[in-house]
Amino acid sequence: MSNEYVTDVAYQRSFVDLSPSTLSLVAALNGFPGPPAQGFDYCEMGSAHGDSISVLAAANPSSRFVGVDLNRAHIEAARRLAAEGKLDNIRFIERDFEDLQKESTPDFDFVTAHGVLSWVGAAKRKALLDFAAAKLKPGGLLYVSYNALPGWAAVEPLRQLLLIGAAGAKDDNAERARLGFALAKHMHDAGAIYFTGNPTAAAMLQKMEALGLPYIAHEYLNASWTPMYFTQVAREMAERDLYFVGQLPLYLNYRDLALPPRMNQLFEGIRDRVTFETLKDFALNEFFRRDVFVKGRVGRDASTASSYLDTTAFGLLRNPPVEEVRLPHGTATFEGALFEALFAALARRAATAKALLALPELEPFGAENVRGALLRAVVTERAVPVSIQARARRESPLRISSEYNRTMLRDAPRSEIPLVLAAPALGTGMTVSQTEALVLRLLTEVPSSNWQSPEAWVEDLLVRQSYRLNVGGRRVEDVKEGTRIIVDEMNRFRHNRLDRFIEYGILE
Repeated sequence: MSNEYVTDVAYQRSFVDLSPSTLSLVAALNGFPGPPAQGFDYCEMGSAHGDSISVLAAANPSSRFVGVDLNRAHIEAARRLAAEGKLDNIRFIERDFEDLQKESTPDFDFVTAHGVLSWVGAAKRKALLDFAAAKLKPGGLLYVSYNALPGWAAVEPLRQLLLIGAAGAKDDNAERARLGFALAKHMHDAGAIYFTGNPTAAAMLQKMEALGLPYIAHEYLNASWTPMYFTQVAREMAERDLYFVGQLPLYLNYRDLALPPRMNQLFEGIRDRVTFETLKDFALNEFFRRDVFVKGRVGRDASTASSYLDTTAFGLLRNPPVEEVRLPHGTATFEGALFEALFAALARRAATAKALLALPELEPFGAENVRGALLRAVVTERAVPVSIQARARRESPLRISSEYNRTMLRDAPRSEIPLVLAAPALGTGMTVSQTEALVLRLLTEVPSSNWQSPEAWVEDLLVRQSYRLNVGGRRVEDVKEGTRIIVDEMNRFRHNRLDRFIEYGILE
């Protein structure tokens, strides 16, 4: 166990979209040019089991990736994953951040650190930021996420309660997490006024119970647990020639979507972005920030967003897209003839704003309205940037395009995390359900002539291969019910998702 942070408990496995395409999208929509879309160098600090960075390496085979983590179990698991997926463009380094400058690494276009800033002390945070500042190319992007204030101020006493309970197990963080949670849970169940008067703390306790001991150990039991104000982070970045660009989720970059309506007038005169973000955190009682910074004084140009929309193709993840998206302080709707025509066009094929404006069904709405509708779809994640595109050819035999994705599908029944497949055209991953994973295997392992009657293949999978099918958290024991579920899912998938999986490079 490190004196600085938890290393004897492996962190929970997950995929977080830290993709270059997403970070470049944040930059472009805020008026900043991004690094190159292909052939870039990328580093993830605190890469854990490699679940996120491996997907990105598989989705961007012409680029180079480096993952850094101090936990040996994490690094060993990440190297196994890369070897099984035959990823030759990724390297994992087992190093403390304070020793990382000794390692030979290239200069990077992207550096990411998800959650790490909140879990390390000042010396290691300095080492991480110094490394990023030294190794980022001019115009390169740094992503950091961290527990934010003022939101966490009300929950800090909960950590103290956990530490009191954990004191009886000094060298075993799993046991410390168990004892700490047990004490907090007993206090909650006994009606401690801290919990009855602080529903946020009660909700956090419920989240701990759902996510388990590894989450508790890493989130709360590090020696240095440091929620931060945005102004503190922005100041530390500026000292290293790193400047705020924008944040995720994308809608938070837009005042009308991020703020409660009654606060828009209050914020109207604020032009300084750091001041705006600081006050916005109070308006939203922010708990967690996902920020993007750029290396060097890169000039902001308001026309960059329009240019990006005109030159970048955008596509849908599903057909049909939802008619509204609920945000914390409002609802973004997609009703009316304009959105109907826009989504119908994107369902046929990913397209740029410029290409959309040339379509007869969209041209009458005018350039400003079409761009505005596309932008709304993008910032609410209804539409996503697409690079390489392939037209769907349903009459052809289908195959999974990469060894990495084939490995993930093969291992899906025993995987600890949701299945995420690399989508080269998106430069990131697409999450698929267990039933969708079975459908992908069915479509690529069964001849297309048998797609109309796949029951025998499905029954063989469920019976002879003892495939454990779980739907909605329920284990499906009945073979006939499982077969019906998978066949129904295949029909929906072929209608709503198949073209997207071909267009985005998961299937070919």
